[in-house]
Amino acid sequence: MANSCDANGDAYYNGAQNMGPGSAIRSDRQLLREQLTPDARGLIVAMVGLPARGKSFISRKLERFLKWSGSTTKTFNVGKYRRDAVMPERSGRSEFFDNQNPDSVAAREKMAMTALADAIKFLDEGGKFAIFDATNSTVARRQSIAEQVRAHGHYSLIWVEAVCDDEEVVRFNMLTKVKYSPDFKEMSADQAMSDLTARIQKYSEIYETIQDSEGAFIKLFNLSSKVMANHCYGRVAKSILPYLMAIHIGSRPIWLARAGPGSTKGQNGSDRDSTLSDEGQRYAKHLAAFVQQRSRRYWDSSGNPQEQTKVFTSTMPRAVESAFPTSVQPDKRSALNPIDKGVVGAGWWDVECPDDVPPWSEVEKRHPDFMDQWHKNPLVCQFPGGESYLDVIMRLESVLIDVEMCTSPVLIVSHITVLQLLLAYFKGVPVEEAWKMSLPKFGVVEVNPTSGGSFLCEEHLLSSPTGDVTVSLEKRCRDDASESASIMAADAAAEVKRPKVSA
Repeated sequence: MANSCDANGDAYYNGAQNMGPGSAIRSDRQLLREQLTPDARGLIVAMVGLPARGKSFISRKLERFLKWSGSTTKTFNVGKYRRDAVMPERSGRSEFFDNQNPDSVAAREKMAMTALADAIKFLDEGGKFAIFDATNSTVARRQSIAEQVRAHGHYSLIWVEAVCDDEEVVRFNMLTKVKYSPDFKEMSADQAMSDLTARIQKYSEIYETIQDSEGAFIKLFNLSSKVMANHCYGRVAKSILPYLMAIHIGSRPIWLARAGPGSTKGQNGSDRDSTLSDEGQRYAKHLAAFVQQRSRRYWDSSGNPQEQTKVFTSTMPRAVESAFPTSVQPDKRSALNPIDKGVVGAGWWDVECPDDVPPWSEVEKRHPDFMDQWHKNPLVCQFPGGESYLDVIMRLESVLIDVEMCTSPVLIVSHITVLQLLLAYFKGVPVEEAWKMSLPKFGVVEVNPTSGGSFLCEEHLLSSPTGDVTVSLEKRCRDDASESASIMAADAAAEVKRPKVSA
């Protein structure tokens, strides 16, 4: 074939070769990529890993994220199926996991397949994501699962393997498990650790790590240090993979604060570009003092060298100015700007919202037809000429992932409609209910992650924007009544010290 290079080779260096439709590369890999890119009707995320490697932590975090993103999601924990079928006092002991005991092997397999059948049924009934939380430790088990998923024809399957060889992380996970799992309720700490160690050894004898030939997978190493992905396309590559790359088991406070009150009008006659009023400037100073005080407290208790707080703000002037006294250069994100209300609220909806909730009663009076539609589906109902809460979630996703990725304290200064959605994520509140949530005008919501994948939230009210920094605390963050709830409720007790996570 004759070389068609031009005199200077510009086409080659610029990648501007004239490739007709028939000249594109059609390798097997390319064909596979084209097959995997389209999103299926539903997706099963199946965990893989030895006990105490963080599978349930990952499952809980991912379920929270996907629900917050507006997708119907449910986790199917095989351990819960096991405990429901056989009392934990028997099914939780290491002998039950003996691979030489055919009765135990058959019982565990039956429970796993029951959970898988329920996961597929959940997708059949309209669910979008089913998280199958089990060890799935052998190729044979995974092949059986893949065959059943393929038999339905409508759903995709991706494996998420939790690989952990960091002894400090494994010990942390084991201590957390024996402290809160129903399997070890009636055992002493030493007995529980010994029994869990024996269980892990029995799984290790047959454990087979996932291979490229098994299809799409994500491997997470030590919950923070390394990620490997294979055949991940579509929504998995867009949202799930970045999120799983971000999460870790480190602890740090996250502060949510509303932008301070602005002047009546900005330089263009708009509330959106208004700067802080005198009251707002006082609030900003007190906010900075609060953050600095709490930050010092966190670093002193952690025993680690102090690092700078990460500050995110919207691009609106009064939000940026609210963070200015912290002396930290803020990361300004348009994704943190308030919801675009279109024609609603022009001239009367102050973007600062003078109350702890948006002025829905006033909207009801002025725009009754709009509110009729809103009450039917507040998540997807768009303000006329503006956005819906779901639109805001879509632009907030990258910010949330960045916040999850941070290993030092985080301050987010934004606006009530945006902070409602972030708070819904941290509290585990259905995102459809976010619009009802209140956030104090002069206050901070402090969020602390727990070892179980949930969050503890405290509302710190600055009693007066013109006085000294004083706070009242109200714990408001609760998770569902699952195994993680007991972990969340007791996690503040520092008997189980978290390993340090590097940035």
